[in-house]
Amino acid sequence: MRLGEIARAARSAVPRRARAALPLLCAALLAAGAAARATGAASAPASPAAAPARVLSATVKGPITGGTVEYLEAALARARTGAFAALVVTLDTPGGQLDATREIVQAMLATEVPVIVWVGPAGARAGSAGVFLTLAADVAAMHPTSNIGAAHPVTGAGRDVAEEAGKDMAKKVENDTAAFARSVAAARGRNADWAEKAVRESVSVTAEEALRLKVADLVAADLSEVLAKAEGRKVGQGTAARALRVAGAAIEPYEPTVRQRLLGFLADPNVMAILMLVGMLGIAVEFYHPGMIFPGAAGGFCLFLAFLAMRVIPVNVGAVILLLAGVGLLVAEAYVTAHGLAGLAGAACLVLGTLFFVNTSAPGDWFDPGALRLSPWVIWPTPAALAVLLAFMAWNIARVRRAPLRLGAPGLVGAAGEALSEIGPVAGEAFVHGEYWQARSAAPIPSGAAVRVVAVEGLTVTVVAAAPGKG
Repeated sequence: MRLGEIARAARSAVPRRARAALPLLCAALLAAGAAARATGAASAPASPAAAPARVLSATVKGPITGGTVEYLEAALARARTGAFAALVVTLDTPGGQLDATREIVQAMLATEVPVIVWVGPAGARAGSAGVFLTLAADVAAMHPTSNIGAAHPVTGAGRDVAEEAGKDMAKKVENDTAAFARSVAAARGRNADWAEKAVRESVSVTAEEALRLKVADLVAADLSEVLAKAEGRKVGQGTAARALRVAGAAIEPYEPTVRQRLLGFLADPNVMAILMLVGMLGIAVEFYHPGMIFPGAAGGFCLFLAFLAMRVIPVNVGAVILLLAGVGLLVAEAYVTAHGLAGLAGAACLVLGTLFFVNTSAPGDWFDPGALRLSPWVIWPTPAALAVLLAFMAWNIARVRRAPLRLGAPGLVGAAGEALSEIGPVAGEAFVHGEYWQARSAAPIPSGAAVRVVAVEGLTVTVVAAAPGKG
């Protein structure tokens, strides 16, 4: 039998009604399968919702120092290990140390964590070193009332580098800093020409001008607005490029550690100078009065803090030597006959050492003219008060050294006392100079009578009766 005949026979064997029901059966099976899938999906446990985005918030206010480096590097590490969507840095700085600025910029460019720098709050500025931190950010934001610029390198005293180190060094520092600014701006796709002008010509612009010049990416009044406007912006380079998802993210502040707070406190040159002077005072007092312990311990602790501050503030070694010489001369005033000349020289050394304590002439070392400037209230009153105190102590010691000896046997002869028991030629007891002595007398002396020492032999004094209150 042929195949066609077999097929026709099979179709004829199936009832016509059954053939008509086949499409309906298939449709019913499909509907049942869809319902089963829907029921299974409904009964299956819901997939966990995506965790809300979090951003870490750090705040930099004041000069950029070594303490700032440690703080921001720790914040970057926390943002990376804590899986934060970004690190937001609220910036308000007049400038800072060039080496510290370079370290922070290098860390920002190398990290895989998106960094958003917001120059805020109202009235904030990104001056000098702050320009580089803003340019190095993945997203640069500014408060509407903030400003940015004026990054020409000057010395810590606010003078031009040429005045301190000559024109050649000034040109070298300026060219190096300008190239640094251009490279950072180019790395983030920002206006490199303006960045160079900020260094060479100290140009400064408002937030709106920075936005127009493509120095800043956005202008926002608060952090929430910053995150909303940063949403979807591309960050990263090449295959690591991605879109920021930070709109409405939870903001978690990053609090500095005790060590970082201490470094920030010590970064004030006035604090460091006072610690150095107080430390030297404590050591000097310990020399004047050996065994007091507390002045020496307190002085040593203050000196330790001062040396710790030298880690973030440049110090003139010559000025430290002057301070040490000043304290040494004031101490020597108590032991040599210099008619006050040693004390005057010591006071002069203290004032000069304080005046030149901070190294403000290192070319290109600091951007902010006032970041390292010592207050006149520290330069003059502090060493003057220290000199007066040390001179007073030296005068007292010299007076005591030149006074007649009042200790031991020679000091007891002629001293007045009181008979504690009956004193006779053999034995008795007397109270003299705050001490108890074995006593004897040629004539009997009753207990409680006033006595006067006429001789000392070992631990026994020879006394005679004396009128009460007279020696």
